[in-house]
Amino acid sequence: MSLNDIGPSLPGADTVVEWFGKWPSFHDGEVISLELARKGESVLRLYPYYPNKPATVDFIFEEITDLELDDFSQQNVIMALYIEEVVDQTTKKAFRFSLVPCNGLAGYIDARRVRVQLVPGKSPDGVSSW
Repeated sequence: MSLNDIGPSLPGADTVVEWFGKWPSFHDGEVISLELARKGESVLRLYPYYPNKPATVDFIFEEITDLELDDFSQQNVIMALYIEEVVDQTTKKAFRFSLVPCNGLAGYIDARRVRVQLVPGKSPDGVSSW
């Protein structure tokens, strides 16, 4: 699969596609939060730049096998989000989420299982004005 094909195939992605009319690019989207847990679920919460259809997209990870993250700040705008299948450091299949920064958080997260959840409405932290 190409980088652009994997996101829409993740469990739960159909609700994201239905809401936005397509799989969002996440260009100029904001990382609202990142919650990491060594056991159980970890959540990357993104707020895509779609002023006419505000919603938060949660990527829920299970079994994170590797990550490298830098520069989390008060505002974390990404240039792009790439999702691809990789062979991780344990030689098993994983999904890699690469955050290409515009300002703030950058890096990647590898996880064995990922699902997507859409939360309609404005940014839950009230920071984003769109």
